[in-house]
Amino acid sequence: MKILIIEDEKSILDLIKMNLILEDFEVISSERGEDGINLFKSEMPDLVILDLMLPDIDGFEVLKKLQNMDYNIPIIILTAKNNQNDKLLGLELGADDYITKPFDSKELILRIRNILKRIKKSRFSNDDKTALNVRNKILIYPDERKVLIDSKEIYFTKKEFELFYLLVKNTNKVLSRNAILEKIWGFDSSIDTRAVDMTVQRIRKKIGKCGYLIKSLYGVGYKFEISNEE
Repeated sequence: MKILIIEDEKSILDLIKMNLILEDFEVISSERGEDGINLFKSEMPDLVILDLMLPDIDGFEVLKKLQNMDYNIPIIILTAKNNQNDKLLGLELGADDYITKPFDSKELILRIRNILKRIKKSRFSNDDKTALNVRNKILIYPDERKVLIDSKEIYFTKKEFELFYLLVKNTNKVLSRNAILEKIWGFDSSIDTRAVDMTVQRIRKKIGKCGYLIKSLYGVGYKFEISNEE
């Protein structure tokens, strides 16, 4: 497994590289964002560890660019930014995990292995890859990660697509915030359930007049609801 590290602090970069090599990972690295993006293009790693405070480009911009190139490759943000809003933004933009410095090397390795294990199993099993058709109005093609509403394509981030697909696939079933967090981001934390709420808000805005189909259940979670009359 090949891991790309984009980190400008050499002591931290060397520490991560050493621990990953000891765990038999192949490691490539960059101390600058643009160079990291180019490495991503040429090497296509299995996972990325990304710092947010880089010397040449904001880490969130790097995250967006990597997602645009291939949003199936998991990204772990590893940063000194411990502000909750930064964490939520990172998760909203598609990061698979967010770890703040100082960090425990063993925990980092464990999180990497857990993410790679989930990717190997695939968040979407073969049974999950059936296209969904909601009243000939909403069409979802999971293989292409494409959503059409009234024949118009709606552009989602990775997490937005996965969450929307999960809700529609479980039409008329209530999904708790923790269950959604575990399924989409792969970890369970009551603090981070705000990431679910903010992602749902973005989805509602993007799907416009169909946004009312996503119902909020106060203190519980969300449901994609289709009545018999619709």
